[in-house]
Amino acid sequence: PEQPEPKKAKTEGENEEPKPIIPLQAAINRFAASEDGIPFRGGTVVKTTRLASMPRYLFVQLQRYYVDEKWCPNKLDCKIPMPDKLDLEFLRGKGKQDGEQEFPEEAEAPAASPAAAAPQADDVVVATLTSMGIPENGAKRAAIATQNAGAEAAMNWYFEHNEDPDINDPPAAAGAPATGGATEPAVDPETLMMLTSMGFSEAQVKGALKACGGSAERAADWLFAHMDDLDGALAAAAGGGGGGGGGSGSSSGVEDGKGLYTLVGFVSHIGRNTGSGHYVCHAKRGEGGAWVIFNDEKVAKSESPPLDLGYIYLYRRDDAR
Repeated sequence: PEQPEPKKAKTEGENEEPKPIIPLQAAINRFAASEDGIPFRGGTVVKTTRLASMPRYLFVQLQRYYVDEKWCPNKLDCKIPMPDKLDLEFLRGKGKQDGEQEFPEEAEAPAASPAAAAPQADDVVVATLTSMGIPENGAKRAAIATQNAGAEAAMNWYFEHNEDPDINDPPAAAGAPATGGATEPAVDPETLMMLTSMGFSEAQVKGALKACGGSAERAADWLFAHMDDLDGALAAAAGGGGGGGGGSGSSSGVEDGKGLYTLVGFVSHIGRNTGSGHYVCHAKRGEGGAWVIFNDEKVAKSESPPLDLGYIYLYRRDDAR
């Protein structure tokens, strides 16, 4: 019988297979586009995402990870050229427009027991996820976290949070409110870990999240903006009362400015899929803004940083010191 032809060895100078290039503006346009059919109060609405303020530091995450046809997390092998300058002023929210009406506030329901007030997971979503091998409690938590928006949304949420320590705890036990008085909002463990890794204490991060309505991006900006007297700012925010009315984006402690940004750092993933590989960081250092690579304990000047292969990018507002 004929022997199969051996595979041709790749020579040192041979070019790799070209990667598809996705323009950043296409991704931004998709982010800013209106979404139809969003479930809301028993019907469907059109949802549009805008920015209430322009933070001093802005993280831009590219959705490079996805779930393939075998329901396995995978990585998009593509290039997205990221600009050194970014103008996001066109994404600023303008508030209520002419001809629009605000939804009336939902009438407060009479006091109910914690068990009755706890949200319930959709049985169909849970059954779909458990058929994929996801534990039942994890499936219920994913359905509740995505407000029963569907199996795909719940599955994506589960894969993003499947390393949370309480991912397989019963939802009612994990989310049951304390009896009596106002309750502190739960802090997402992933958000807590991300912000504490920047050098802030757990108490400082929780205080910043409380002051910023739970938004990780706004909390990061708040923390950096008050580094000169962070403990004093936390005490003032706690003493000022967090209360009320949920509404305008001009919360005290949130700094705003013109949405013109400059890239100062990014994190990239070396590896073909989400199950293996290594993360490295590039950051601009010094007066000249030279790129430096941080690879665990190794730090070196980067001659050609892979600006189009990053996972998370950090931009600084141009008018911020």
